[in-house]
Amino acid sequence: MTARLPYKYLVAIVFMFGLFMDLMDTTVVNVAVPDLSREFGASTNAVEWTVTGYLLSLAVFIPAAGYLSDRFGTKRSFLTAMAIFVVASALCGLAQNLEQLVAFRFLQGMGGGMMTPVGTAMLSREFPGAERAKASAIISVPVVFAPTLGPVLGGYLVEYVSWRWIFYINLPVGVAGFVFGLRVLKEHREPYAREGFDLWGMLTGGASAAILLFALAQAATDGWTSETVVGWGVAGLALGAAFVLIELRAHPPMIDLSLFRRPLFTLGNLMVLPAFGVFAGFLFMLTLFLQELQGRSPLHAGLIQAPASLGTAISLPVASRLYPRLGPRKMLFIGFGLALVTMSPFISLDAGSPAWLVVLFLALRGLPFAFAMVAAQTIIFGPLESAKQGAGSSAYSTLRQVAASFGVALIVTVQISRTHAYLQEALASHHLAEPTAAISQHAAELGYRDGFALCVGLMVIPLLLAFFVDDRKAAETLRQRAAERGETGAARAPAGASRSR
Repeated sequence: MTARLPYKYLVAIVFMFGLFMDLMDTTVVNVAVPDLSREFGASTNAVEWTVTGYLLSLAVFIPAAGYLSDRFGTKRSFLTAMAIFVVASALCGLAQNLEQLVAFRFLQGMGGGMMTPVGTAMLSREFPGAERAKASAIISVPVVFAPTLGPVLGGYLVEYVSWRWIFYINLPVGVAGFVFGLRVLKEHREPYAREGFDLWGMLTGGASAAILLFALAQAATDGWTSETVVGWGVAGLALGAAFVLIELRAHPPMIDLSLFRRPLFTLGNLMVLPAFGVFAGFLFMLTLFLQELQGRSPLHAGLIQAPASLGTAISLPVASRLYPRLGPRKMLFIGFGLALVTMSPFISLDAGSPAWLVVLFLALRGLPFAFAMVAAQTIIFGPLESAKQGAGSSAYSTLRQVAASFGVALIVTVQISRTHAYLQEALASHHLAEPTAAISQHAAELGYRDGFALCVGLMVIPLLLAFFVDDRKAAETLRQRAAERGETGAARAPAGASRSR
């Protein structure tokens, strides 16, 4: 059967195994956060590191993935990363305390951090130019189904089996993907990667992100202006500046900053940064909202969240077909504009909101995702030549995971700090030393409201940036890329491109 399929579709299938595990793992763990707090006797802030630590680990090892895959081969690197992910999943299930779980999640992120960008680079090489829209539609299959299956399966396992099985379920998927990839993948290397490895770039970049993330997490309890938050924040920014200076001089760099001289690459990445931050932070906070505020069981919370991807499933085939006609600018307006509109109703939710209303809001919220992502990924990767696909994938994936980790930390920090502020105001106005149950619930409702409002506010950023996308220039760069691969005509200008900016 595999012999009948073109090689590019075999690459897509292998990548979907890895991407499915990565995405499902995040949604599964979100549902388990309240249970992990009780299991280990830890606060939400502490357990939050099982999510943000994993996302941060992804970001730390993603840049190394581009170089390692180009140096030692994409097949060897991808399968090694998948093996690390599977072994780390088993270790997470065996963890005896929160410290071990966070450490094993970091190891799991090491595998995921290498697996996703290597897979993205392989896919981008096989689907060049305007075909990138088709590749985006293909890999969006796990993007739709993993978040749908994850909360339900995770909720069931946490409630009726054990939280440990939310990690063990990666084993059969990972083993199957590894065996299939071992059989069908071909090796690919790039000549530039024979040079040295940018170790200092990796260390300063990873340390900067970790320190800034720690400062954000501490702001929830210590306050934004505390010495701890300000001190660690300044240290993280200083390391970030050192990272940029190192990357400008490194040969080859951990992150190829020269790619950001390309307007479409820069614009695309700037748009998806807040989008992925909101996406990750929103899902994490929603899980806390359903279980801690509304008092729902893990399974019930998972069932409510499962239909969240239905909107994306509906819009995916539409988005992939509309891209050649509309062009990226209109697609981005549709995607980010509707994302802002469909996220706004969550601000009105409270402890008594019915499950059907949350399900409806979530289904509507998923509709715009495909329009924005198909367009953004096409203008990011479509114009890149083959030799730059690995570096482009590394930069894109790193920024995406950094944005996700900071999105979780920022949104949850705002929700917790605002809840605390509302609680203190209520105690002062009622002249009480301890809050009543009604006061605590009302303060929590207002805190979640502010968290959802922040999500809506952040979505304004990519919508504004979409104004700067030029359809005509995007079509020209895609045609040039296709011509380089001997595929002239594959990247036709979108209808109406000549009339756009």
